[in-house]
Amino acid sequence: MPILKDYIEKQAKTSFADLPLNELDIIAINEIGYLSFDELAVATIDETTKIKIKDIDKNDPEDRRKTIYNYLITQERLELFEAIQASQRFEDLTLSHYVNEINKEFEKQFAAMVFTIPSINHVQIVFRGTDDSLIGWKEDFKLTYMSEIPAHRSAIHYVRDYVRNHPDQKIYLTGHSKGGNLALYASSFSLPSVQEKIKKVYLLDSPGIAEELLQRESYMVIRNKLVVVRPQESVVGVMLYCDVKPKVVKSLAFGVLQHKTCNWQVHLEGKLATVPSQTELSLSLEKTFRDWTRQLSKQDLKLVCDSFFDALIASGITSLNAFTFDEKSFMALFKVISSLNSIDQAKKAIMYKSIRQLIHDYTGYRKRDVSEKIQARISNILKKRPNQKLLQR
Repeated sequence: MPILKDYIEKQAKTSFADLPLNELDIIAINEIGYLSFDELAVATIDETTKIKIKDIDKNDPEDRRKTIYNYLITQERLELFEAIQASQRFEDLTLSHYVNEINKEFEKQFAAMVFTIPSINHVQIVFRGTDDSLIGWKEDFKLTYMSEIPAHRSAIHYVRDYVRNHPDQKIYLTGHSKGGNLALYASSFSLPSVQEKIKKVYLLDSPGIAEELLQRESYMVIRNKLVVVRPQESVVGVMLYCDVKPKVVKSLAFGVLQHKTCNWQVHLEGKLATVPSQTELSLSLEKTFRDWTRQLSKQDLKLVCDSFFDALIASGITSLNAFTFDEKSFMALFKVISSLNSIDQAKKAIMYKSIRQLIHDYTGYRKRDVSEKIQARISNILKKRPNQKLLQR
């Protein structure tokens, strides 16, 4: 079945007048926001830059074969980017307000940018998901015990500043993974004058927010503007809380690899290929994550997160790109595991309790699911065969 790139190529010569902006256009634009434009482009790209996507330096096929792919610059994303560059439909797609920050002191990773299609007055603020930095991944896991992380405040300020400088402009906010969480937070807890400028917020397999924040009046204002999209086997998107029914999409991949939007299946006329619900595994994980965060204290969750990531960083590992299948990487990982064994007994007990709780909750849900299905099947048999006394005993 087709994927995003196939849609972009199929509709390359179709104008927005003939095929209005749709969810696939929005998701494709969001996806190229993962690319490090400050590395791809010959010219310097920063928050003062305004440049058409088609004018960013293009790699010829020979150069692409020499590209060193990494966590952000994947082959699928580059191919999608090149398809957009070659598309007449996106000939005036423009990038501006590019920000890419990693602050080790405050453990913050934040990247955002604005994509504009002037011909249809479309403005889309894209928040990038987690990059390859360990700081970024540690910040992600902080979501389990902190209502607000440093990148949340940056996201609110970013949207506020854009709206302040463009007071008559309506905007879309989008993000995948942690980027969607930033879009959710920024839209939910901005000033009313900012919220009224937001048309829609797309959350693409993104973690939700803390349960208590769902009751805030400012969240309720934005709730009807949320578009939640998850793959069938969602793992990241079922973390934390979101009370908006998701649109569940098919994927070419399996398991956690369904997280990548480049693998999502589409209809070439401009719609996602959807299914009625997530898989049983994904639904079980959703329940498990919620119980885990309810039953463990925030202090316990913080200790687990800090101990693991601090051990990684102390070992000299600062990026996921450092993990390769060679002896050096395995030795570094072994040192991390060894360092966790050296922490004091009280902390170790909490870590083991956390892991046991996660496993217990997950396996408990799976057992209950199986038990309930068996009971339902027996009940159906009894209804169909009421005269068979043997089954009624």
